[in-house]
Amino acid sequence: MHELLLFAQVPASRHDQLLKIIAGIAAMQPQRVLERHLIFKPSRKPGPGGRKAGGSQGVQSSQMQALQGQMHGEMFYMQLVGEVRKEDFTTLSVESSQTVNEMGIRADVQINSSMEEVESKDSEPGDASRTLSLARGYHTDSQRWTLHFNDLPEVAGRRPVTSRMISSIDLAEGNAMQFMDKWGYSYVSEYIIEGHRVTHNNVMLLLHRILRCPSDPERPSRPHDRLYDLQDYIPIDLSGAFVLQASVRLQDGNKPESISLGLNELKSIKEMMKGVVELEPGDRLALDTRVKN
Repeated sequence: MHELLLFAQVPASRHDQLLKIIAGIAAMQPQRVLERHLIFKPSRKPGPGGRKAGGSQGVQSSQMQALQGQMHGEMFYMQLVGEVRKEDFTTLSVESSQTVNEMGIRADVQINSSMEEVESKDSEPGDASRTLSLARGYHTDSQRWTLHFNDLPEVAGRRPVTSRMISSIDLAEGNAMQFMDKWGYSYVSEYIIEGHRVTHNNVMLLLHRILRCPSDPERPSRPHDRLYDLQDYIPIDLSGAFVLQASVRLQDGNKPESISLGLNELKSIKEMMKGVVELEPGDRLALDTRVKN
């Protein structure tokens, strides 16, 4: 799949105003976006050799072969991306992450408290599974993940937008962490994307910011099982600024007519937003996902 992109930085003071503007352009209510992104680094070059990645039975070998073909033998960082909810960010505070045992004890207390609170409220038929999920809290192993690969963008100047190959594979079954380990990838870090999304024709407008995890002196070798409180996450841009991303995804980027259609739609959005924000191509090196030796 091919992706065409434009970006603009938005001061925090203009966030609400811009959100209303893009909602008006798209003629729809903005959809809340909360995503957990886990970053993985390869320990060896991808190829037919090595261990067989059997951690997720939902991935077809043909999908992985196609993904490896896109890498052309180079090493890239990969991401596991999962949608989360606001209520998922209530199971782990910075103070409660001191030890695994302590976290487990506090989690049990939270579960009991949540169950008592749930039992004290009226619930509708069919809400049992959601109620149980809220009571138990979020857990990494129960998250549905999608494996994401973003290629190095094309050299600037060829097109008036950022252009890159992307690929995503749903990990429908099995243990995603085990799958990444057996595929030769180790956990590096993670971040949260928080924002809102609207769609205008084929253009997706995402007004968002990136939040990094609180400092962890132990640098865990795998993701925390639970999430910190949302307010404990720290914006990458300490000024609180947001990024507006306009993107078009093309199933076949080799077709000139598809590229032309995508470019025209992004140009149209750029003209609509002129005087509000300046949408420009991104920095190619800042979007480079290759592993540096």
